[in-house]
Amino acid sequence: MVAAMRLAALASVVPFLSSTFAAGIPPVRRQETSSSAVPTTSPSSSSQLTTVPASTTSLGSAPVTSPSSASSLSSSSDSSFTSSSALTSSAPVVTSNTSSVATTTPIPSTVSATPAPSPTPVSQPSGGIGFNTTPTYKPQSDFDFQSLNLGLHQELIELDLFHHGLAIFNESDFAAAGLSEDDMFLIEFMADQEVGHATLISNILAPNITQQCTYQYPNFTGVRDFIDFCQKVTRFGESGTIGFLAHLDAQDTASLLMDSITTESRQQMVFRQFEGLFPMPFWFVPSITQSMQWTLLSPYISTCPAENPAVDWTIFPPLTILDNPYFPDTPLDNNTEPAITHNRTQATYLGREVLLSWEAPGAQTGFNGSFTTHSSAGQPQFAAWISQLNTTYTALSNITTANGTTNATTIQPGGEVYGNGTAALINGTVYAQLRSLPQCAADLLYRFLLVTDAAPYVTPYNLSEIEPHIVAGPALYSSG
Repeated sequence: MVAAMRLAALASVVPFLSSTFAAGIPPVRRQETSSSAVPTTSPSSSSQLTTVPASTTSLGSAPVTSPSSASSLSSSSDSSFTSSSALTSSAPVVTSNTSSVATTTPIPSTVSATPAPSPTPVSQPSGGIGFNTTPTYKPQSDFDFQSLNLGLHQELIELDLFHHGLAIFNESDFAAAGLSEDDMFLIEFMADQEVGHATLISNILAPNITQQCTYQYPNFTGVRDFIDFCQKVTRFGESGTIGFLAHLDAQDTASLLMDSITTESRQQMVFRQFEGLFPMPFWFVPSITQSMQWTLLSPYISTCPAENPAVDWTIFPPLTILDNPYFPDTPLDNNTEPAITHNRTQATYLGREVLLSWEAPGAQTGFNGSFTTHSSAGQPQFAAWISQLNTTYTALSNITTANGTTNATTIQPGGEVYGNGTAALINGTVYAQLRSLPQCAADLLYRFLLVTDAAPYVTPYNLSEIEPHIVAGPALYSSG
């Protein structure tokens, strides 16, 4: 099988990829190419994760052989960056059909960048950072390292997750969910993207690199269940990375991660379309902090190699939404087929009662059981709803504690990003009526829901100021 051969080659080349990737992957139909199309890279090289020694600054050491890699960075002997020239062509050998004698055009070689004299700078407005400096693309602080290490954990679980779904479900299972072999290939390609993203971060962090872990996923009852979990994982991965990019000391590295996270955003939208949901029901993607992301991610990591670097972010007590509106109000079934978009009816509404439950801090959690949930907050008072650019608070009611578990209720709020006539934060009715868009557009959002002891004013850039007040969470309030 093509996919199995490809993954087997990948697992054999890359030490920290799980050997389970190569097992049981169903055949996936490849896109066909004509004789004049650019040939696809061979399976043994297209998904290869490579790392470089810490003494180099290379971010991609593969030779330039196709248009997709024509601007990749490679390492020279003096550790300076070289890039392939845009003047060169990566076209394959082309056979002419215009005459009886076949002619061929050789593939031009690439040209490495060389030192150039420093001309007079191009005139531009004053200000800005990072100009006329040589980027190093390495962490500049422990904050940088830990943020990137968290990002690498995110990339690796997504890589494993996408392959896992292709391994446990076959073409018939996907067809029953309204998805074709072409859609399966897209999931495989998204896994390949994760290889690229993990390679990038690994090369930045080398030699202290997180290796592949083992993971524990929900018991998927079908393809739709798997797709839904994928879009949730990509949701908090995207929001977590967006949350720390602007705070990195190494802004050269942040620029590279921005290039990868925009790809992740497209993945998240694709999974929503696979699930028959409105593809992008927001004006702004919400940011969360690293500790919020780690709280959501860590429960799915079972074990990791002992030599993996430590993860120093906090894991808050998990928050459970007992009546998360996706179930049973909008059951995960095939009533809505995958599509570019759907005008689905709203799954939630202003004033809806939300039932919350959480444990006291101090529980053992995380991979290898090496972490403990922590909270320094006082008594729970509020539910904090992080959505788009805003954090909205609602009061908790009916707070009861028994046997270490606390339960409470709150009410789903309304509100708009900029006020009347703009994107709704939680409720979609106003959004539908005033923006002439599907009523579900704002309803089908994921909001990050927290329990707090206070209601501090925070914005996306200073969201970390809410962390000392977190009692539990976040949880994904999945209204669609």
